[in-house]
Amino acid sequence: MNPRVPLLLVALALLVGLAGCSAAGSIDMTPASDAELADHASRSLPTSDDPRAAVRRDLVRGAVRNGSATANDTRPPVDPDGLPFAVDGAYHDLSVEETGNHTETRVSLEVDYNGTTDGEAVAHDDLPPADRALVDAVLPPRDGYRTEEYDLGTGTLYTDEEAAESVLLGGGYDAVEYDGERYPIRVEDGGPRTVTRYRYTATEVAPSAEAYGGDLRETKAFTLSGLPDAEAEIVGEAVDGSYYAESDDDEAFASLLDRFRSHEAVESDEYAGSWIVRYEGEIYWARLHYEEFPMERR
Repeated sequence: MNPRVPLLLVALALLVGLAGCSAAGSIDMTPASDAELADHASRSLPTSDDPRAAVRRDLVRGAVRNGSATANDTRPPVDPDGLPFAVDGAYHDLSVEETGNHTETRVSLEVDYNGTTDGEAVAHDDLPPADRALVDAVLPPRDGYRTEEYDLGTGTLYTDEEAAESVLLGGGYDAVEYDGERYPIRVEDGGPRTVTRYRYTATEVAPSAEAYGGDLRETKAFTLSGLPDAEAEIVGEAVDGSYYAESDDDEAFASLLDRFRSHEAVESDEYAGSWIVRYEGEIYWARLHYEEFPMERR
């Protein structure tokens, strides 16, 4: 094979990808079993080691395990609106209510991984729990984070008790000693913040993927049939991969979009939506993007 051919194929693929990104609209349709429908139409627990992700993960698990769970934050840590969460094979909706509020202190921390300082340093192991948790969000150093200034920052809220115990908020330390290394830090007291107590309640939607997907298929699926040739051609391309509407003058795409919009989506907003559709005897998960085809235009 000509050694230049792979490079040409890569370039062509990039051009196709860029064309899709700039398209006025698009549709792709993926064959889906009931279990696959459930996977498409649900949210997974956060897997990141980021502290806020861990809070969200524990909050959802706690609500599912105990029926409800609470969290303190300046905004709802988990959006209750949206698709159900998949937890241990079952599917659960979340609801939330505010049960009170109080004031906490906003604390920000920045660390310089490759900087130096002659200032006072505090050992990581000597930090009180709240300070140690704050430092643990940025240390040990993260790969790829190296600049001439502070490399990484984080922030959290301290209760009055945690703020009183903090040695970082006092401003007496310029560095943290961690695993034998000194890392310059910058700590900022962001002042008081109103913190709301949120109570989340979990309700089981379905006990299994097959049950949830089957219910979606029965209640959400609609049939595409009797399509004009132009719309049938679009669906054919969507089944084989994706169809891109190059401009908002694509009347066939706009007409097909109207067909989808006349049925209930699994999820949708002003930019995109997902539907379950039956076409030629097969069930598909259909994803449409239509930012340049607003409802009022039709």
